[in-house]
Amino acid sequence: MNQTLRAKRWLATFVFIYCLVASGCGAEVVKSPIEGHGFVADFYYRPHSTNRLGVLLLGGSEGGKPHGYFAQFLATNGYPTLALAYFKEKGLPDSLQLIPLEYFDKAIAWMETNKQVHVDRVVVVGASRGAELALLLASTNPKIKGVIALSPSSVVWNGMPEELPIVPCSSWTLGGKPVPFMPYDSTKAAAPTDMHDIYLSFQAALQHMELVKKATIIVERIHGPVLLASGQDDAIWPAGEMADAICSRLKEKGFKYKYENLKYPDAGHTLDERWMIGGTFEGNKKARIDFDERVLVFLKAIE
Repeated sequence: MNQTLRAKRWLATFVFIYCLVASGCGAEVVKSPIEGHGFVADFYYRPHSTNRLGVLLLGGSEGGKPHGYFAQFLATNGYPTLALAYFKEKGLPDSLQLIPLEYFDKAIAWMETNKQVHVDRVVVVGASRGAELALLLASTNPKIKGVIALSPSSVVWNGMPEELPIVPCSSWTLGGKPVPFMPYDSTKAAAPTDMHDIYLSFQAALQHMELVKKATIIVERIHGPVLLASGQDDAIWPAGEMADAICSRLKEKGFKYKYENLKYPDAGHTLDERWMIGGTFEGNKKARIDFDERVLVFLKAIE
């Protein structure tokens, strides 16, 4: 190989690597387990990035720490992310029942003292039951400056014990008292493996308007913009209908921040072709790609 060709190839390689680093795609992300602060989490961040908008990432009914792929995606794009567990981890409750909302205050306080995170810029992101939690947290904690809710709920739902039958109790507490909740419809016996019956249980419960009124999340108290996203072929619960209810309430109450309601045809509960719960492969893939882009636009606007 002559020297001219070798030099050209070296230059092309250098330019490629430089572009990756400059765009953030090649930046190293560190995953650090956080212990001894009153909560269980993994912190994802780029070491040389400081004073950025921080993300509190919440998982759903699966429990444990949220899946790392989305935390990695956020951190790679410059947003330090605390992937927080709130049950099914050592030292935490075994099931999603009566979880104190004050637990999450500890995580937010820790983020605000971390050099990677701007002291007044924390956004909460959640999916499914985690989306319910994200909206509820933001409605009670003014330190949260925005919410991204994937497959959201407009109400607080019944807790989820480890074993059936499901006993009516709230998923969350505030100030030591259960947060008003929506019980599952007892006329629909939902076995954990029967997705269709689970969907019908949620849908039937939402017809009881007096119960809905008591369990509705007071979303107009959120101190920042809101991004909602749902698949139109959700196999778990009617996320699209509940997202519409959230937007209707925000409009009715004169919510002063921006809110957006993304709806994806042929997509399911996860908006992800790798873990499909409803929808088609192509529908979920398109939804995932678009949603990721919308998330980055949403976060950039808050910075």
